[in-house]
Amino acid sequence: MKSGALTGNLMVLTTILIYSFNTNFMKVLMPDCIEAQGLVLARCTVSLIGFWIIGFFIKEKSGNKPKRKDIGMMLLGGILGLGGYLLLYITGLALTGPVDAFVIRTSQPIIVLALAVVFLGAHFTRYKAIGILLGIAGTLYVSLMPHSGNVKDSFTGDALVLAATICNSFFLILIKPYTQKFNAFTVMKWMSLSAFIVALPFGYRQLAHAHIFSGEASGLIWFELCFVLVITTMVAYFLSVKALNYITPFVESAYIYLLPVTGAIVTILMGLQKFSWHDPIALALIISGFILINQKRSHSTTRIK
Repeated sequence: MKSGALTGNLMVLTTILIYSFNTNFMKVLMPDCIEAQGLVLARCTVSLIGFWIIGFFIKEKSGNKPKRKDIGMMLLGGILGLGGYLLLYITGLALTGPVDAFVIRTSQPIIVLALAVVFLGAHFTRYKAIGILLGIAGTLYVSLMPHSGNVKDSFTGDALVLAATICNSFFLILIKPYTQKFNAFTVMKWMSLSAFIVALPFGYRQLAHAHIFSGEASGLIWFELCFVLVITTMVAYFLSVKALNYITPFVESAYIYLLPVTGAIVTILMGLQKFSWHDPIALALIISGFILINQKRSHSTTRIK
């Protein structure tokens, strides 16, 4: 593995470990300390302030300033991959269990490949068709099975998490060219601006009336909030965007298969959700679909037109 590819892979692996704790910490914080959309606005606000401050000190090379079209596409990336994604994902997480969210997010590589077929003209074979159907089956299975733990409306929550995953898949394909053209801080600066604008009308009331700011919260709760706001929102997102300099969106998406393992371990240790055989069964269906999608075409493969 080349040094650049190794760097990119290590960056994505770090983000997976961060997300394993982040999802569980958010589940603890909601709704008693802060409600879902208020948390989204808090994260987008920290991202906006942090990356614009950093952007004042880290400039693009002379002659490589973003043009109006470039800024527009990065703003769109912020709507899909930060603002819209967080609104859907965190609202869904408030309704469903953390392990469900981890498993559903493993459908991302399948969605990325499906989008590549539709928008980039990638070959669509019988294997890919079956693989996509298996991925859909796995997602539906985990959503429809009985749930344990702090779960309010698992089907709606799972549907929102899936919608968030689709948004993030669009984002990975869209933003790749701009991560190679500009430095990651420039990309995140413009993304965080549009994300804040999107989140503001949804979350300002919830953030203003969040109990964590008016009541007594333990040091552990404040640590979990700071982790979500700073480590996840700034460090993990920066690493995720920076990694696209070295690896493809497909490779980055493939790392999501580690999340149900690392995330579920944290979930169970924190007592937020009990182990269920439904989750590994759903994960097996999704991974089987992923393997089929990546099956190399042979002479006997039928291309679907």
